Amino acid sequence: MFSQLHLPRPLEVDQVNAMLLRMAADRAAPPLVFEVRSEHGQLIQHLVGTPAEHVVWVQRTLRHLLPELDIDGIDQPRLAVNRSVRVRMRPRAFALAAGRAEVTSLSLLSALYARLEAAERLVVQVVLGPRMTPKHLPKEIADPTQPWWQVLTIGERSAGKAVRDQVDTRSGQHGFSAVLRIGVAAKERGRRQQLVIGVLGALSTAIDRGTYMDLIIEPPVRLNTPQLPRHWNLHLGATELTGLLGWPLGDYDLPGVAPLHPRPLRVPEKVNRSERLFAVPGGPGPRAPIGIAARDITSHLLAMGPTGVGKSTVLLNLIAADIAAGRAVLVIDPKWQLIRDIVERAIPRARIDDIVIIDPAEAKTGKVVGFNPLNVGNRDPDVVVDGLVAVLRQVFHDGWGPRTEDIIHSALLTLARVGATRKSPFTLIDLPRLLADERFRRGIIGEVMDDPGLASFWSGYLAMSPGAQAQAIAAPMNKLRQYLLRSSLRAILGQADPPFRVRDMFKDNKVVLVPLNEALIGPITAQLLGSLIVAETWSATMERASEVDPSSRPATVVIDEVQQYLHLPVSIDDALSRSRSNGVGWHLAHQHRAQLPASTRAAIDTNAKSKVIFQLLDPDDATAVAKQAPSLQAVDFLSLGQYQAYANLTAGGAPSGWALIRTLPPPQPTGLGEEVRNRSHNRYASPIPQPPPTSTVRPYPKVADGDELGRKRRRI
Repeated sequence: MFSQLHLPRPLEVDQVNAMLLRMAADRAAPPLVFEVRSEHGQLIQHLVGTPAEHVVWVQRTLRHLLPELDIDGIDQPRLAVNRSVRVRMRPRAFALAAGRAEVTSLSLLSALYARLEAAERLVVQVVLGPRMTPKHLPKEIADPTQPWWQVLTIGERSAGKAVRDQVDTRSGQHGFSAVLRIGVAAKERGRRQQLVIGVLGALSTAIDRGTYMDLIIEPPVRLNTPQLPRHWNLHLGATELTGLLGWPLGDYDLPGVAPLHPRPLRVPEKVNRSERLFAVPGGPGPRAPIGIAARDITSHLLAMGPTGVGKSTVLLNLIAADIAAGRAVLVIDPKWQLIRDIVERAIPRARIDDIVIIDPAEAKTGKVVGFNPLNVGNRDPDVVVDGLVAVLRQVFHDGWGPRTEDIIHSALLTLARVGATRKSPFTLIDLPRLLADERFRRGIIGEVMDDPGLASFWSGYLAMSPGAQAQAIAAPMNKLRQYLLRSSLRAILGQADPPFRVRDMFKDNKVVLVPLNEALIGPITAQLLGSLIVAETWSATMERASEVDPSSRPATVVIDEVQQYLHLPVSIDDALSRSRSNGVGWHLAHQHRAQLPASTRAAIDTNAKSKVIFQLLDPDDATAVAKQAPSLQAVDFLSLGQYQAYANLTAGGAPSGWALIRTLPPPQPTGLGEEVRNRSHNRYASPIPQPPPTSTVRPYPKVADGDELGRKRRRI
């Protein structure tokens, strides 16, 4: 019964010597068959065979002696050869050159990895039978190099010192009675001969002075169904065999063998293989797809790597699975490509009515899905405003000072409270009007004068001269007006009571897709809108605390280029921890670690228990990530190819361990993309509101971007 060996790299000669010595020293050990196989278009395979009753012992012993060895069963029968030869060595008593094991192994791998044509294969088979124990040689031994006819005519002659030493090298160590075969499958006789001679030449690198190798033809069935011979024609010491196995010895890349890096780590057995599938193993082990179970959604996920390596495909497959399972999903995408693929490939007909697309590009149609973060409803206005100020502080961080924050906070809190009292919400578009339009402001601030904090702010503000007011609000208004009054953003944020509220997406199991094409709407506009929606999502996440068991209905928040949009009123560490308790998992993607502040990196490293790391271009990033993966080195992360990644996936609430994976392709198109877009537009889009009247809005002086926005002496 054969098993496939996935040999550890780098593999040292001493390790293999020790393994063979252990096998040779055990007289009760079973016969062993080692094969190295080369097939057209495939990497070289290494197999071990033994009688079925001894498989468990052999595999266990090999793993003990080679701790990082992986062993798999073989699902398909070994492919047959149509020509087999047995290697003969003369004189039989002479030892091979054990010190050349690495050279012989390299030569053998090179010969096996010849340019094989379709249906061609090469096999080297080593059959190890009865064990040999070390023996002392007598002082005088017959010379094994003496021709037989001389023995008959003049009698035996004694071996010289050099010959005796060569014989003693073998007889003084544990070893095996053995058979060494070469097998080939090829159509033409000349081609078969060519391939066999090439392998024989590689094996011949192991012979020492006075030793010869030749070939004896034998029936292919002896190799195809390994048979123990009646007479063992080879007797080899344990260290002589090391190079003949064709194992990848040394710490460098070898022909026909997977490169040293990236290291092909096996996927742990406990990793989920039944739901939310997005990859296949890239190392040894079963080929069944792998994923993250629904129960582990709330353990959060980090996907990191540059553009074009496969991050979006991983996210797409996870999102498609969540949508198909009826879960709530929010996706923030700064490039539109992921959203396009979701619409075209990931939405079944049964969920078309649950899709909400908030797309600023739809403003050109005259209707767009709106979003009003100031629509407080039954929430605490102070909490809502804290979230909005946190977003604005991060988006407009250049020049944001205490005075700017005081003005923005007080004005937003006024709009939020009055809107909630009237049950007629204001919008962010009303913020510039509140500060600059006296008539508009007069009808609002009277309703908050019972609040000491707001009363103090507005009393001081109204006590200023018109010029002083204009000077005070110039800094925040220069920041806000250029974005809030843009047509694409105003079309969305200017809707006071849109048909769909983002905060209801978890309650109603909606799929909210937010494409933020920076090329169309500008990076700051995209960042502002995306950050506001993420802040609203955070509020909706906290509201799930009122549910009896929110984890029984997990929801997913997917944010690509997370560094642009994750601006919350609490720390990221706290947000991720509390989201886990409230049944919301955050799947966060970005390109490199320097994009995130140190505190955010640390929070994501700690709380995102599932990690999918693609090729890293920055050695510092690779070094930092390798510290979280003890079995890997920085060079492994730097060496990953397209669609390859290292993943440490949550299974049963805990990380399962790092493994090499390859992403699955995206789902096939459903043909429903146009219907999905039209249904979302028709159900949830509203006409674009008209801009507010500006006749009473007093102009305010412009402040250059470099001007200070902190406190200044008031001029009253």
